Amino acid sequence: MSFLAPWFLLGAGALAVPILVHLIHKERKNIVVFPSLMFVQRIPYKSLRRNHIRDWMLFALRCLAILLLVAAFARPLVDSSASAAPIAVDGAREVVVLLDRSYSMGYADRWDRARAAARRTVDGLGPQDRATLVLFADKAEAVTGASTEPSALTAAIDAATLGSGRTRYGPALKLAQGILEESDLPRREVVLITDFQKIGWDGDDDVRLPERTTLTHVDLSDEETSNTAVTGVTLQRDFSGDRERVGASARLTNTGAQARTLRVVLELNGRPLETREVSIAPNAAASATFEPFALPSGISRGTIRAGTDALPHDNLFRFVLSAGQALSVLVVEQADAPASRSLYLRRALGLGDRPPIRTEVRKAGQVGPADLRGRALVILNDVAIPGGALGRALHDFVNDGGGLLVALGERTTPNAFGEAAVELLPATIGSVVDRTGDRGATLAFLDYTHPAFELFSAPRSGDFSSARFYRYRAVTARASEGVLARFDDGGVALAERRVGAGRVLLWTSSLDNFWTDLAVQPVYLPMLHQLAKHASGFAEARPWVTVGQVVDIAPEAEGAGAAARAATTELVVDAPLGESRRLAPGESRLVELTEQGFYEVRRIGARPGTERRVIAVNLDLAESDLSALDPQEMTASLARPDAGTMAQSSLLTLTPVERERRQSLWWFLLAAALIALGAETILANRLSRKAA
Repeated sequence: MSFLAPWFLLGAGALAVPILVHLIHKERKNIVVFPSLMFVQRIPYKSLRRNHIRDWMLFALRCLAILLLVAAFARPLVDSSASAAPIAVDGAREVVVLLDRSYSMGYADRWDRARAAARRTVDGLGPQDRATLVLFADKAEAVTGASTEPSALTAAIDAATLGSGRTRYGPALKLAQGILEESDLPRREVVLITDFQKIGWDGDDDVRLPERTTLTHVDLSDEETSNTAVTGVTLQRDFSGDRERVGASARLTNTGAQARTLRVVLELNGRPLETREVSIAPNAAASATFEPFALPSGISRGTIRAGTDALPHDNLFRFVLSAGQALSVLVVEQADAPASRSLYLRRALGLGDRPPIRTEVRKAGQVGPADLRGRALVILNDVAIPGGALGRALHDFVNDGGGLLVALGERTTPNAFGEAAVELLPATIGSVVDRTGDRGATLAFLDYTHPAFELFSAPRSGDFSSARFYRYRAVTARASEGVLARFDDGGVALAERRVGAGRVLLWTSSLDNFWTDLAVQPVYLPMLHQLAKHASGFAEARPWVTVGQVVDIAPEAEGAGAAARAATTELVVDAPLGESRRLAPGESRLVELTEQGFYEVRRIGARPGTERRVIAVNLDLAESDLSALDPQEMTASLARPDAGTMAQSSLLTLTPVERERRQSLWWFLLAAALIALGAETILANRLSRKAA
């Protein structure tokens, strides 16, 4: 026998009350006063009989009532081997079935065994049990509500498919935690069916299942595994004349204990181009290099396949190639300009390879509106912005997303610019500032946070201080936030303005060696490349992305301004497994890519022949590491600190509080105390009447 609240036993001291009541008698109420004795001195009367207890039954009832009340509040608990031993928990269960659908579950027959284990769990449900099926990989989703219908749960298990995501146990266990905490059933159970991928658990997730939750795991991992995978592809572009050629090299790994010889195939648009045989040593890596191939026009889908094994999902790698990634730049110079006027500019741009820059130099009188088509950037080298039809075409070109770079010089006087310049230029043109007398101006301010100069923000990445500017045009910027570079006297060196979807850059000195020696400085070439890419809005198309990434799926294939137009049109995203999703005008174009394969993006109402945007999505190859986690490590992390080790079966060891709650002896003691008090009241009344 023990007590949960032993301090209440101090209340047994109240037994002194009935003892004092029975040993001390009060004077009688009916006192007869004798007049003849009124002047006699009063002497206290003592009687030995008053110091003895006369009503033993009444005294015993009063003491018993007090003892019973004290014992009831002390919460007695009978300690016996039978009550302390593990007991079977009865009652309905709240069961959460966590079914791993990450792509590592596709190894051998793991997925079939996983669904079979889930069906066995459903078959073992009682008539009052409720169950929820949760499918998880990197995210978790309850595909059924809490259901007592086994048929609905079995149908959901049969309809479940493998995903392309990697394993993460945290989201699934947090979802199970929430379901169990809201349950009113007496028993709670989590059934975890997984291959216990080691990369999916780091122990840092703040997950604690409710106290006394039963965690049952079905371990589908294998003691020995062997897997080969294509871990990446390197693409090298090269221009041979007007033809663009691409060379591909695949990286391969073998995590098995045996050497493997793989037949590696390069496919383009569904047709095999070349096959290589590669031998890979145990737990080693190798590469397969293919001959360069001519890139067709438009968008091409490439795939590299490397043999077959127990996990086929990571044996292929997809990529997308688009022809015409080179920037087309039109340089316009004065009709009577010397041959060396655009020499530095043309040669510097021609050395660009990421992306390749195709430069064409034309005289001002030889350029018409048709020459702007297909261009990414127009450079006016000491040429004023034209008027008339060409000026309107240039404005539309910039407004639709094209880039314009204006370099000032001797011919670009303030009078040379008309009304068209007001709508395009970020500043008004002034007179020439001559700094030949003080050895030239230097660049004192560069906005290194801007994309045009971000490349030079790191130490020793480019020194602009050595460049000297002997002349430049004084300009007045329309907005201070559009100034990207200033000279040491505060004059504007480079200003920018957004016009519609395009950009206009104004360089206030020359781009040759006439007014400055910048053209012979090491920073000249990378600076021009950065200005060209920024002004044209160039964003290098990624050959592939990884499952789980969020990308902007606005079409890229329609030239300048496509992203701006896509925001006002309806798009359709076709997933690799056939599901389509419509994005209404104004709806966010950011989409999470959750499937392995090729996504297609098309515009509703696009003109016939318009190419769709294609996005190649590959697996997160961290999941290809099939190393398994010890299930006991996860179980220990999920147990609450005050709950002890989590049970692994339906037998639970009850705590003293739970055993006392089941015995409920205090209730019987309290009832007995009330009965004793009732008997005491009846007996006291009878004795009082008899004494009277």
